[in-house]
Amino acid sequence: MQAMECQCRVMMKKAMNINIKKGGDDFFNNRLFSYLSKELDANILGIKQLRGNVYLVDTKTSRFILKGYRDIRKLKIQEAFTSSLRKSGFAHSYSFYIQPKLTLYFQNEYYGCIEYIEPHETAFHYKHEYDRDEGIELLNKFHEKTIGLAPSYTSLIPKTDLVRKWQQRRIEFTKNLTQINYFISKELTRDLLEWADFSLQGFIGKRKILETDSPAILHGDVAHHNFLRSKEGKLYLIDFDLITTGSRAYDMVQYANRILPFLEWKLESLANIKHLNNWLNNEAFLYGLLYPADILREWNRLLREGQNSNPFRTAPIVEMTVSQFQQRKQFQEDVKSRLK
Repeated sequence: MQAMECQCRVMMKKAMNINIKKGGDDFFNNRLFSYLSKELDANILGIKQLRGNVYLVDTKTSRFILKGYRDIRKLKIQEAFTSSLRKSGFAHSYSFYIQPKLTLYFQNEYYGCIEYIEPHETAFHYKHEYDRDEGIELLNKFHEKTIGLAPSYTSLIPKTDLVRKWQQRRIEFTKNLTQINYFISKELTRDLLEWADFSLQGFIGKRKILETDSPAILHGDVAHHNFLRSKEGKLYLIDFDLITTGSRAYDMVQYANRILPFLEWKLESLANIKHLNNWLNNEAFLYGLLYPADILREWNRLLREGQNSNPFRTAPIVEMTVSQFQQRKQFQEDVKSRLK
């Protein structure tokens, strides 16, 4: 553990400070192109922004992903963790290209260079049964490897706190009720909050049951876009920005919540999925399934981004909330019957 902390501290000391004013995306991208051409031992041909601070960089001989971090500590932990993961025998993720002479620093962000994985023409998605099954199998393999890595990262990454996350999500949703009730009825949001409160109360009371096994390093964001199928058909797990330590059950309950809409909210369908079915006798896990995480998350994000006047952003969330309501209500009753 001490060796790992020392490695990260040494890596954090290497940074350059370049201060260039940003004057629009094109201007910024051109300056970033010039900076990379100067600092990297590669013939840069072009840069394409994929999202936010993530770029696809083409060179004369290869491609790589460039990702920016506000905090150098986060970058160095990501570099160290993906390296540890690969050394553990988990070959279903990317590696960082470590720059031996410097840490790339441009416009107040530290940049890491990540191995490019060419995607398959058919993207991974939870609507496909094959993808759901392969995704949970890969997540389980990830946990099997990170149980051994967790002790080395205990002081470097936080312990998971799903309760605090869900409590904050509920508080934000409550503050947004006036605007949300413009689109959906007060009776419906009342039921959603009742589900959230029942779930939280039970989960808080039973969560210690989940923490009896050895802690693993958790992915923390098992959305479908964090599974990437390569051109050759191999499935990869990517984006470890939210890693924490804790019981693998926390990742598993999030995975279950993500796929339930595609199972029509049927508990018996969840029971047929390997690596999830064994958790369905655990009361804490069942309480976690009852939390309406996706609905609260999407409404909060919509309003946080000021997109509630955009019908193209609002309509899908209204549809998700209203059209699935009766299925979700039945699911609540089915799970509660197991808790009696």
